[in-house]
Amino acid sequence: MSIMKKRPNPDKVDTLIGNKTVFEGKLNVYGGIRIDGAVKGEIECQGILVVGNGGKIEANIIADSAIIGGEVIGNITAKNRLEIISKGKVRGDIASSHLIINDGVIFDGSSHMLSDEPVKYPLDKKETSPKDPGREDKK
Repeated sequence: MSIMKKRPNPDKVDTLIGNKTVFEGKLNVYGGIRIDGAVKGEIECQGILVVGNGGKIEANIIADSAIIGGEVIGNITAKNRLEIISKGKVRGDIASSHLIINDGVIFDGSSHMLSDEPVKYPLDKKETSPKDPGREDKK
């Protein structure tokens, strides 16, 4: 298995919001979506979300994978992969298991890396405590 997750095909979209379109509300997408227009509200995408260079989003986003080339104001959770390409702007917190931020990006927020594996804590109390990884229990 490769350490790098393969970039999803940004051309494989089922839904397009064009550059002269404005949408306000909650989007539930089952497949890929490309947004070149404006969206305000919430976005949940079971597939790839592509925000084109002219796209402007004011929403919290949950997607399998996302490629951001436009502007997003809101939090992004991309379960598999999040890529912010040059000239992309993100103002909000992001979480993903694989994150790529290209040169020229504006990112104002915090990032959190998601893990595919559950956290493994030591079972033996004499081993390192999960609350303080550098300290051993003295019981």
